[in-house]
Amino acid sequence: MRDRRALMVRSTCVAAALALVALGAGAALAQGTPVPPSYAEPARIDSRLVVWIAAQLHLMFAAFVLAVPMFALYIECMGWWQAKREPAQAARYDWLAHEMARLLPPAYSLTAITGAFLGFALFAAYPGFMGYMTSIFGPTFVVYPLFFVAETVFLYLWYYAWDRLQGDRKWVHVAIGVLLNVFGTIVMFIADAWATFMMTPAGVDQSGKLVSLYAAVWNPGWMPLNVHRLVANITFGALLCAAYAAYRFLLASDREERALYDWMGYTGNLIALFTMLFLPFAGYYFGFELFAFSATYGVTLMGGVLSWLFIIQAIVIASLFIGAAYYSWLGFLRIPGSEPQQRWVPVFNVILIAGFMVWATPHTMAASIEESTGGFHPLLGALGLMAPKMIAVTVILLVLYVSYMLYRRAGLVPTVPWAATGSIVQWGLIALTGAAIIGLGIYGYFAPAHIRILTSIWQILALIAGIIATFIIDQFLLRGARTVAAVRWGTMPGRGQYVLIALAFIIVWLMGLMGYARSAVRLNWHVFGIMEDTSAGAGLPSLGEAAIVVTTITLIFFVLLAGSFAISGLSAGAKGSHGGSHGTGRLAAAGEPGGRP
Repeated sequence: MRDRRALMVRSTCVAAALALVALGAGAALAQGTPVPPSYAEPARIDSRLVVWIAAQLHLMFAAFVLAVPMFALYIECMGWWQAKREPAQAARYDWLAHEMARLLPPAYSLTAITGAFLGFALFAAYPGFMGYMTSIFGPTFVVYPLFFVAETVFLYLWYYAWDRLQGDRKWVHVAIGVLLNVFGTIVMFIADAWATFMMTPAGVDQSGKLVSLYAAVWNPGWMPLNVHRLVANITFGALLCAAYAAYRFLLASDREERALYDWMGYTGNLIALFTMLFLPFAGYYFGFELFAFSATYGVTLMGGVLSWLFIIQAIVIASLFIGAAYYSWLGFLRIPGSEPQQRWVPVFNVILIAGFMVWATPHTMAASIEESTGGFHPLLGALGLMAPKMIAVTVILLVLYVSYMLYRRAGLVPTVPWAATGSIVQWGLIALTGAAIIGLGIYGYFAPAHIRILTSIWQILALIAGIIATFIIDQFLLRGARTVAAVRWGTMPGRGQYVLIALAFIIVWLMGLMGYARSAVRLNWHVFGIMEDTSAGAGLPSLGEAAIVVTTITLIFFVLLAGSFAISGLSAGAKGSHGGSHGTGRLAAAGEPGGRP
């Protein structure tokens, strides 16, 4: 414990020192900075490439350490809530939350290191730009390190005080976790203000001088990016935790350990699958605000130099969704007697593939003379519009949700008196939701543009309403259900674990790709419409070059993450660690690890 306290103190001091160094450098550069600034491009160094790699690595680790405490705290609260009624179940949830939290200390150190490297790279490569940003956001540069240090302190308190704050003192530990998440979210919100100001600047006059700091922070893109990153980060962190569980599952030496890490991988994939249902809509919200700010963004992203990037994105997201669904379908193999549910898998697979074919179809491929001169292919021109794409993606999300519902039903027999009626109502609502989505999409296809936008929103609302209504019915329907076939944790085929690892690679690569898109949409502007990038590295790379850089960043991230996982594995120690009473031996002996959320 003494070594832990020393580590916490040293880490906090390092974080504070880095923050103060960056703040001092920024303040010094801000003094007397002209607008527009001059640039100092280091010789033989591609400043854009260095900053690109540093920024993306920092964002990836920051997303991980922000998301993991969120769902780890939620799982811990689930166990705390059940502590008196079902102590064995509560111990399992507490173990799972602690196992996820185990990944944080080394990953948080890498977050701080990559953040410091990014800060030094920015100030060295683009001193004029950073001086201007400091002149706009100077007060936030003071607040940011304070919340960063607070997040650091509460992270280590939350993790290292886990075993001490049990029983009657559990509420103190939960309160520390809540504050950790609050401080981490504030840190992200502050950084998002800097990023979105570059895209949708506000609070400045025509010459770029600050008029209102509040307006500069709460610019048009700020809240949409906050929402999008919160949802995306949870998906990102959950899939990486699932990949860690898969790694531990493959190395497990006995059945009990495999059962626990199988449950951890399932839970990570479930969290990711749930948040993925809302991720496209968060992206639409962000894109809508960008297009409303400037039509240039819409042209660049959907009809200009970056349009083909979204075809790549559609294919990558298809791999992500189908992979997550495939892992869920493999989960049926854990449940004896789930053959009635498994019969739907081929149907769902066909719907997913067909839906993604529509979603990835471009409006035109310029494959003929007519198309190259402004005409459209009779089939591609119709499928490439947003109305059929909205039908496709929304139906895909409905299929993913229904897959989850079938998994919940496998091996269970409802015992409530109204079970038959409830099932008819539930599946009737799902059918009605699908019909509403398709009907609204067809109507929007033939309607004017402003009506088409409204029908897209109605499709989203219909899906959310259908999910909420049927899930509430399912909660009451399965209350007290009789188990005819318990889940056999640890029996997931090995290919399921490799799917989890592949999903982690896909989500990291996708995050890098879309990070590039968000930055590249500004074209030759540091701050859109205010500060032009006149450095030697200005300009967009080709899609091939961008793919190579994103792949390189992904590989570097996984090398660093593998080191982080290895360190976390060392801290796990032998089976039965984590406070003795929460060890894997007792957890597995207590029965099924956690059931099916």
